[in-house]
Formats: sequence, structure tokens, C-alpha cells
Amino acid sequence: MKSNKPVILIGGGGHAAGLAEILLQQDRKILAVVAPELSKSLQSLGSFEHYTSDDDVLRFGNDEVELVNAIGAMPYQVLRKAIFTRFKEQGYQFATIVAHSAIVSPNVLLGEGVQVMHNAVICIGSAVKENTIINTSASIDHDCSIGANCHIAPGVTMSGQVNIEDGVHLATGANIINNVTVGKNTIVSVGASVTTDLPDEALVFAARVAIKEQGKL
Repeated sequence: MKSNKPVILIGGGGHAAGLAEILLQQDRKILAVVAPELSKSLQSLGSFEHYTSDDDVLRFGNDEVELVNAIGAMPYQVLRKAIFTRFKEQGYQFATIVAHSAIVSPNVLLGEGVQVMHNAVICIGSAVKENTIINTSASIDHDCSIGANCHIAPGVTMSGQVNIEDGVHLATGANIINNVTVGKNTIVSVGASVTTDLPDEALVFAARVAIKEQGKL
């Protein structure tokens, strides 16, 4: 059931602005933003109650509000997980957010605090665990499994039956072919194509491409 509770954003950067825009379009009330400072794009959306310490969240009862983990993924992946864990332990709930422009099959499971950004596609039979970002225009095909605390960056393409373990970062434009497993806490770089299983904590770069210039390689 969709909640109508007001929300508190934790984080004030560009990702927070994108989430705030979605929330306002969906008539969700943003009660406050908790961050050291607010980005210009976030400020352009209106005047928000602004607190600077994570402890300020405790001003609001855990039964009165939902939280939004608005901290961007890289290089803040560890912080995102810590924020989620801290406030879950104190009884708070995190809002699951799906942009109106996203296409999500009704036969998809989305965990608590999942964020599906503009124009993302998630196909039938897929599941996304808690506190994971499916970012702008990412494409998740059928029967994929995506773990907790992951970031699927803009333009990522995942074919069917891909298994992404917890804590994975797939950078912008990465491509994962079908039936591949990506191990925990792995980072796949911008534009890389993954065609085989990856172990835990791997670091994968795109193949170096030689560019012919003025008759020389």
C-alpha cells in the first residue's frame, strides 16, 4: 500500500533534487531535508525546512514520517548503507519511490527504500532488494535479481536472468549479458560489458580501445 506520510530527505545533492522532484510530482509532502548544504537544483524546487545533522531526524517520530535515502551512490555507497541501517534499527521506514515515467511490471518485487528513477524499465519476474537505486534510463530485463545497497547507474542494460549480489555498483552505460552473476561489492566501470560471472569485490574496467588518429594508432 502506498504511504501518504510526509517524508524527510537525508541528503541534499543532485540525487536528492531528482528524488524531490519526483515526490513533488506525486503530491508527497517533503517535511524537511537533512544535509550539510543543499544543491542549487534542490533549492530551485522550493524552500524546504533544512537541518544539518543526521541526529535531527530524531526530531520526528518513526511513526509520523517516512525517510528517503537521498544520498548519491558513488563515492558515498558506504554512507548510504550506514544511514539506512542506522535508522531502520531505530524503527523508521524508508519510502520506495518509482517515477511516473518509469516502466515497472506489476510482477516485480521492490524492497523497502528502492528508488526507480525517470525512464527506467524493470521487466517481469525481477526483484530488487532494499536501499537500491535503479537510476535514469536503466533497463532491467526479465527475471533479474538485484541485491541490497546497489547502484544501477544511468543507461545500464541488464539482459534476462542476471543476478546482482549486494553492494554492487554498475556505472553508467555498463552492459550485463543474460545469466551472469556479479558478486558482492563489485564495481563495473563506465561502458564495460560483462559476459562472464564476476567474483565478490571485483573491479572491472571497459576494454581499452585504440583510436586511429592522423594515420597512427
